[in-house]
Amino acid sequence: MRAAARLLCALFATILPLTALVALAAPARAADGFTWGVQPAGGRDHFVSTAAPGQTLVDVVGVSNFGDKPLTLRVYATDAVLAADGGMTLLTAAEQPKDVGAWIGFDAESYTVAPGKRADIPFRLTVPADASPGDHTGAIVASIKAEATGPGQQRFDVDRRVGARIYLRVDGPAVPRLAIEDLRLSYDNPIAMFGGAEAVVRYRVRNTGNVRTTAGVETTVSGPGGWRLGGPARAALPELLPGATHEVVQRFDGVFPAGRLTADVEVTGNPATVTAKSTSVWAPPWLLLGAITLLLGALIAYAATVLRRRRAAAASSAEAAAAAAKEAAAAKDTDTAPDAAASPTEVTADPTG
Repeated sequence: MRAAARLLCALFATILPLTALVALAAPARAADGFTWGVQPAGGRDHFVSTAAPGQTLVDVVGVSNFGDKPLTLRVYATDAVLAADGGMTLLTAAEQPKDVGAWIGFDAESYTVAPGKRADIPFRLTVPADASPGDHTGAIVASIKAEATGPGQQRFDVDRRVGARIYLRVDGPAVPRLAIEDLRLSYDNPIAMFGGAEAVVRYRVRNTGNVRTTAGVETTVSGPGGWRLGGPARAALPELLPGATHEVVQRFDGVFPAGRLTADVEVTGNPATVTAKSTSVWAPPWLLLGAITLLLGALIAYAATVLRRRRAAAASSAEAAAAAAKEAAAAKDTDTAPDAAASPTEVTADPTG
C-alpha cells in the first residue's frame, strides 16, 4: 500500500508542473489555478528577437499578481526542449539550461509583487560569439514552490510555473528544411471489391532545419498508372521548432483494391521548403481475380473440349478414308485378274488350200 501511495504521489507531482506549462500559451492572464501571469512588456504575446553572435539585448518582462496577497516568485530563464509527443516543453527547475535560457540574466533571483499589481523586470540577453545561426527557443518563468497533498495525506513540494516564450533568431544562414519519416500505408483489403475499404496513411514530419516553421501536408492514394483513388487530403501542422516532430494520420474511405496502392505525401513549409515521399502496398482485388480465374478455367475447359472433338473427328475421317482406300484397292485388284473359264480359240481350215 505504501509503495502504491508513493507512486500516486509521484504521478500527482508530475501532473502539476505540466499543468503550469499551459500558461505559456496565454501569458496575458493567469492560468487555471494560478494567481500570477508572465508577459513581455509592450503587450506582446511572446519575446521575438533577432541578434548577431556576441550582441547583447535588453528587454523587460512583466510579472502580474492577480491575487489578493503579495507573491514572492522566483524569476529565471530556461530552455525549450522536445516533449515525448514531438511538441515543446521546458526543462525542469532542477535542470541547467545550455541554450538561450543560459544567455539571459536578471539582477535578482526572486521578486515580490503586490496584490493586483505588475512588476516590470528588466533582463539582459547576451548571445555567445559562437552561437549557431537559426532559431533558439526558451521561456522566462515565474515560479512558486507550494506544498501539495497527495493520496494518503502525504505532503510534498511542487514547483508551480508560469512562463512566456522566447524566440531568438541568431544571424547567419537560415536553413528551412523538413523531412518525412516513417511513412506507412495500411489497407484493410476486402474480399468483396464493391464499396472499397479504408486506407490509412501514417507518417511523421520533422523540422531538420535551423528555423521554426509552419507547414501544410497533402496526401493522395493512387492505383496503377496514377489512377486517383483517395484524396487529396490536406492538413495544417502546428509550428515546428528545429528538431521538433508532428505525427500525421490521414484516412481514406472506399478505396478500390486496384492491385498496387501508392500513397504520395507532399509537405510544404513556410519559410518556403517542399519535400515529398511515397510508399506502396499490394491490394489484390480478390473477387475480381476469382472471377477472372473461373472465366479462364471455363475458357480452357471449353477449348480443350473443342480440341478433343476436332481430334476425334479428324481421327474418324482418317479411319474412314483409310477404309475407303482399302476397299478401292481391293476392287481394282479384282478387275485386273485373268479369266480362267474363257473358251479356247477355234481354228478353221481353208478348204481351198
